Amino acid sequence: MTVQLAELTREQIAEMAPNAVVVLPTASIEQHGPHLPVITDTTLCGTVAAKAAQLAANDVPVLVAPVLWTGNSHHHFPWAGVLSLPSPNYITTVIDVCEGLVKSGFRKMIILNGHGGNTDSNRVVALDMASRLGHPVRIAAAAYWDVARATLVEETGFDGTLVPGHAGRFETALMMAIRPDLVNQEGLARTQSVPADQGLFSNFAGAVVQTHGAWQKTVGYTDTPAAATAEEGQKLLDVIVRRVAEFFVAFYKS
Repeated sequence: MTVQLAELTREQIAEMAPNAVVVLPTASIEQHGPHLPVITDTTLCGTVAAKAAQLAANDVPVLVAPVLWTGNSHHHFPWAGVLSLPSPNYITTVIDVCEGLVKSGFRKMIILNGHGGNTDSNRVVALDMASRLGHPVRIAAAAYWDVARATLVEETGFDGTLVPGHAGRFETALMMAIRPDLVNQEGLARTQSVPADQGLFSNFAGAVVQTHGAWQKTVGYTDTPAAATAEEGQKLLDVIVRRVAEFFVAFYKS
């Protein structure tokens, strides 16, 4: 049976909702350098959510809502192809979608994130849904790469500091495995001489540091995309799907 909520009728959803966990993937449409399409985050998060749900469905009832493709991506302006919601609008949008799921009967929800700019906002949504707005839900918010990071490092030897990066080796390898037809080889060849550290991700006493104009002073992608391979991408994807599926099952049973 399908795990895609959008492929079911209203009666089927109403019957399943009270005893299922629903997953809302959140992503973005934004620039990913000269080598990856603007739909990268949406493609990766949607694929991970669907494959993990199919695996988890062997143990627990799980449905995946359509990917919320519009994220909080203002830091990627003024590059072309960036479609972004301001933080307040994004939070309101995710809450509205989650409230629709509540009205459909769901009581267990996971917001599975695939874009770094959504991370903090998704946590606010989860807090507000369960507390400020008082909905009778158990809700989790997590990025797929955080769920899998430790296992990725342990089992594949991938450098955890490059997870997820932005349009770097990690995301490029995954896209090579999932949608190789969307990887622009000419653009990829132009990423070989980029310095790994462009000062984008500061580690300052555990704080998250934001600097005005920082992204615009860079090439718009991180680390070494040209080092990615489809074989590595498949290994990463296999680990991610397994760990996210285990997360779905553990959350449902908790």
